[in-house]
Amino acid sequence: MRHDPSAPFGRDALAAPPRLGARQRAIALLVGAMAVKLAYFAALGRPIGCDCGLIWAMPDDPALNSQVMLDPYTLMHLVSGMLVIALVRRIRPDWGPWTLMGAAIVSSTIWELVENLPPVVAAFNYDPFDPLTYSGDSILNAMADGLAVAAGALLALRMRGLPILMAALAVEIALSLWIADGFAIGILRALGFWS
Repeated sequence: MRHDPSAPFGRDALAAPPRLGARQRAIALLVGAMAVKLAYFAALGRPIGCDCGLIWAMPDDPALNSQVMLDPYTLMHLVSGMLVIALVRRIRPDWGPWTLMGAAIVSSTIWELVENLPPVVAAFNYDPFDPLTYSGDSILNAMADGLAVAAGALLALRMRGLPILMAALAVEIALSLWIADGFAIGILRALGFWS
């Protein structure tokens, strides 16, 4: 039976639209994640960025952390992308690289949304009356954090377990010594064991 293009409700009209490939889904997730973050941070009243004209914050100016595009914590997001790929690849070895990228993007977005809830910001035990205290991410910083996770995930796609763990350990030690913070210290601070 041949399709009649002039028939408005033929069998072809009921056919499902073509499915997106894994790469298109990963790209759609990245774009969607950025849109969700933009709306969420705007709803929280977060600034777009700082008016300081800087791209990178150094540890000697903690007021700029999480306000400019890049800061020492960007390295933690890079490593997070690597660790998510390593973990998900271990759990789901059948997933292809683009599906793994999608998992990294979704996990990063969920983390950014939770991390910036006011009660979570308060859980890090920073003094709310200190003008240098952490008050959550700016929109620009949150977007850059997501891109850092994606970059880390891309790096991890070419690596396997041990190099990823070594990179994560190196970043953890470096940040602990450089800015007295990192994954471990952040967890200890949130649990009230570090001030």
